[in-house]
Amino acid sequence: MLQIVFRSQLTRLLSYTDIQKLCLASARNNRKAGVTGFMVECGGVFLEAIEGETREVDETFSRVRRDTRHDHMEIVCSENGLERRRFGAWSMNVMFLDDDVFWQTVFGRGFSCDELLSSRALEPAFALGLLAMAYQYACAQAKIEPPPAGARPGRIPRIGHMLRR
Repeated sequence: MLQIVFRSQLTRLLSYTDIQKLCLASARNNRKAGVTGFMVECGGVFLEAIEGETREVDETFSRVRRDTRHDHMEIVCSENGLERRRFGAWSMNVMFLDDDVFWQTVFGRGFSCDELLSSRALEPAFALGLLAMAYQYACAQAKIEPPPAGARPGRIPRIGHMLRR
């Protein structure tokens, strides 16, 4: 199984609703391809993980790269040979990092989501850690357990699963 984590920036700011629609379209496409993933957003910058069988992830990533709604795409890390999905609950979901409750609950203190804009977000350990914490928080808030081994992964999220302030 292949996982690609990447960072990109919108070419123009979109509303929460537009980003949610973008996420739902991605989720539908990913589900057909057997790809799962999770992304976080702050100020038009995304940090995203996609995972699944190598061919499908490569095709999905190629499609994402061609999307003109974002640019400045940089691969943070890529890992082939994963034994299991790390973000398998949804075919794609988004969490908006301007959620103060998330920072207080997970880190116990305030935090600026602007850190996502920094070069630190391009450090693989930081990026994977941030995505994992946001994913765990989103699963807990949605009362969704990650799928057990062998189960079909990748639900289509409901709007209520896309956490924002």
